[in-house]
Amino acid sequence: MNKRVLALGLFIAVLASAISQALLHGQKAIATDVVLHTPYFLSPIFSMLIQATSMLAWAVPGLYVGYSCKNKPVQHGAIVGAAYAVILGADVFAMQSSKLIDTDSLLVLAVFALTEIAKYSVLFALVAPAGYLLATNRANL
Repeated sequence: MNKRVLALGLFIAVLASAISQALLHGQKAIATDVVLHTPYFLSPIFSMLIQATSMLAWAVPGLYVGYSCKNKPVQHGAIVGAAYAVILGADVFAMQSSKLIDTDSLLVLAVFALTEIAKYSVLFALVAPAGYLLATNRANL
């Protein structure tokens, strides 16, 4: 295990997530103006921009982890993704804890956290080999 890659990957994931959320908030603020003042046939470009911005939170850290790893990029990507999801789940749990009134809402929140861990582990693990291939191709030049 490369602990430096794991720590920096987690830092980059949190940073990319904050940047992504800020960009999405800005895009949401101008969405009504874009819809009103652009032709209808250009609306898929704006929706594609929103999708690309939301992918920033897992694509950039996954690429970094894969690029920085000398071996086992998939394993490192999955670990960083799981750690990021645990931080995200803890954040959501802390923000929603005052609204929990029964066991069912607690179970829904716990299932959400578990699915986020699985989702981000898979996404980071899928992107990490691309970063690894980029690093090996660059080393061969």
